[in-house]
Amino acid sequence: MRVSIAGEAATPSGVNLDWAGAHPRLAVVLDGLTESPQTGCVHGTAWYVARLGARLLRHLDGPASLVDGLALAIEEVASEHPRCDLRHPGSPGSTVSILRQTVQGAEYLVLADSPAVLDTPDGPVAVLDDSWKSLATPDLAAAAERGTRDDLTRFIADQQSQRNTTGGYWIARTEPEAAAHALTGTVSGVRGAILASDGAALLVTDYGLLDWRGYLDLGYREGPAGIIAATRAAERDDPDRARWPRQKVSDDATAAVCLFDTTREPA
Repeated sequence: MRVSIAGEAATPSGVNLDWAGAHPRLAVVLDGLTESPQTGCVHGTAWYVARLGARLLRHLDGPASLVDGLALAIEEVASEHPRCDLRHPGSPGSTVSILRQTVQGAEYLVLADSPAVLDTPDGPVAVLDDSWKSLATPDLAAAAERGTRDDLTRFIADQQSQRNTTGGYWIARTEPEAAAHALTGTVSGVRGAILASDGAALLVTDYGLLDWRGYLDLGYREGPAGIIAATRAAERDDPDRARWPRQKVSDDATAAVCLFDTTREPA
């Protein structure tokens, strides 16, 4: 499996809170959650995703299941900051998208709304869990589209109250049991795939400028940097957020384009 990766912060002076890495048969994309003004942790999201990603590459470059590897990685990162209040809902967290090539095919794990888009013999299959959208209260969901700092603070607090709870939605944070709530599976005959943070999937999910077939073709043709460039071009054409109401003009965007070598079995 050949993997190409590109990422870009939401603004030229900003820090990209996404993370991506790969081995010859493994790719990982993490979308670090917007940092909360209230947190019991002295570390930031960038710290969290870098450590979680490194452990995922280490634990999953072998026979461990994707769920077990993710649970272990979450547990290990939590142990690195024992003096922080890890029970605080504002602890750093991330979505998780993983793709691994095996003898059986393309094995995937998706936790939350950063999609894995698989190019299967029956057509594109997008795997993501965006259940947080239905859980947001209508008033706060509407407020999140207005883009004020106070609206964003209230929206984040609303999300935090529903993360990693029964009846809520799950992310990688400090609870290893979150791994068991991920969407997982194995698909044979996959030609390629794209893992993306939600900010790199907006051409399909929010802007509706492409379908998943067009998204895969764009990634194959222009690589992950092309996906990000097309996303930024769309956002520049809507600076007032009138066509696509959203909290920020742009979000951090990271994508990994994976091409499978179907002539050889992975080691």
